[in-house]
Amino acid sequence: MHFLAIDLGTQSIKAAITNQLGEILAISQQTQEVFSPNSGWAQQKPQLWWDLTKRAIIEVIKKSSIKVETIKGICTCGQMHGPVGIGENDEITTEWTQIWMDKRCEDICNTIRSKYSEVELANITGNPITPGWVGFKVRWIKNNQPDVYKKSKWFLVPKDFINYKLTKIAATDFSEASGTFLFDSKEEDYSKFMAEILDVDLGKFAPIHNSYDTIGNIREDLALELGIPVNTPVFAGGGDFIVSLLGLGLVGKETAIDMTGTSTLFVVYRDNPIINPAVQNLKHVIDGWLPFTILDCGGLAMNWCKDFLSSTGLGEISYEQMIEMAEKVPEGSEGLTFYPYLLGERRQDNIYAKGCFYGLSLNHNVGHVARSVMEGVALALGKDMQKFKDLGVNVKNVNCVGGATRNKLVYQIKANVMQIPQILSEEPEASLRGCALLAAYGAGILSDLKDTNLTENQKNIIIKPNIKVAETYRNMQKEFNIMYEHLIGYWKQ
Repeated sequence: MHFLAIDLGTQSIKAAITNQLGEILAISQQTQEVFSPNSGWAQQKPQLWWDLTKRAIIEVIKKSSIKVETIKGICTCGQMHGPVGIGENDEITTEWTQIWMDKRCEDICNTIRSKYSEVELANITGNPITPGWVGFKVRWIKNNQPDVYKKSKWFLVPKDFINYKLTKIAATDFSEASGTFLFDSKEEDYSKFMAEILDVDLGKFAPIHNSYDTIGNIREDLALELGIPVNTPVFAGGGDFIVSLLGLGLVGKETAIDMTGTSTLFVVYRDNPIINPAVQNLKHVIDGWLPFTILDCGGLAMNWCKDFLSSTGLGEISYEQMIEMAEKVPEGSEGLTFYPYLLGERRQDNIYAKGCFYGLSLNHNVGHVARSVMEGVALALGKDMQKFKDLGVNVKNVNCVGGATRNKLVYQIKANVMQIPQILSEEPEASLRGCALLAAYGAGILSDLKDTNLTENQKNIIIKPNIKVAETYRNMQKEFNIMYEHLIGYWKQ
């Protein structure tokens, strides 16, 4: 048996053919960009998502050389929290969709904060008020694009939009529903009370399913167009980073994961949400909750640095060259520190933060800039990890996944900052593997989703901390934390 797994990411869309063990047999990737027409805005076109997804599916089927009749299911994961409007006639009503990092609805968040107790709302939703949640984005559409809001029958997040295009059925899963700020974390269902507070129509949000549930079958006309067997079941799927945690095996306590792609997420596993203004919580695609912090520009900061260095007249700089420059600079970048909040952050009083360097001197060169960007990302993560420790979370090591794991230097820096081993996974496509596991479980082939651990794979690379530089980074972390607190609220918009 084989499965078609789809990952709708922020910078690329992938499709893979897997076997029933989640092993990837063939993969296709289509790239895309994020558009930011105004400060704090980040948007993409849903129609392009669908066009690229179809292209990736057709390409991967050709690459795989399997017999298509062996494809027994389709499962999609995707970037989270971006509401796509769907009209009565299945048309896309939101030409541009606000994606997860968009912060244009912060004024709406402030209005809710001024009228209600954030603590009381967090006790319902399991989450602080941030502009990332879908409910606030939909309220922004209602306020600013009333015609779009009115003619939208559904507001579907990216992977649910793909599932809708596959089946014409509106459905979501618990991982995505818990990220709406319309979800009761105790009842584990939508909350009419929260819908009244946000002043949005709960009927425009899709019914909730388990991530491994079959929501319907692929449309016959589309199956013929894509070369997929008619009546192939489509599973609900889940949010991309959560599905990838399943693919890695984050199914138990005392396991933490650093997921660095466009953003950096630091995630732990708990039976229930951690209610704290600095922590966000989403339902796992299996039992339990995933408390996490997020640095919106974790990987994107390093991409920005590469592009910045390439624009200086040195010629096109590769990641390898940037890393080589950074390796020639001593730990601590001789006092140069990078503040990595290029797209702000989700903390209430730092939504509009910008990035900056401080500690510049005449002795600093491009190598210092490259290393300080890596160190700034690591220090931001070190600050967040300390928050979890203060909340009673025991972190023994950090399992790392994402495109940034190719940069071993940045993970050595993270290990040195935290003084905790960093385990780099040998599974480069954990999200696609997670999709395959959900499909295999939903199809009745896999008996236990918790028996999927890859974190103890003997092929994993373990990067141990260097105790000789611990004091350097301990002092640097203290200075970073002081500067972080000093800059809170400095940027207003």
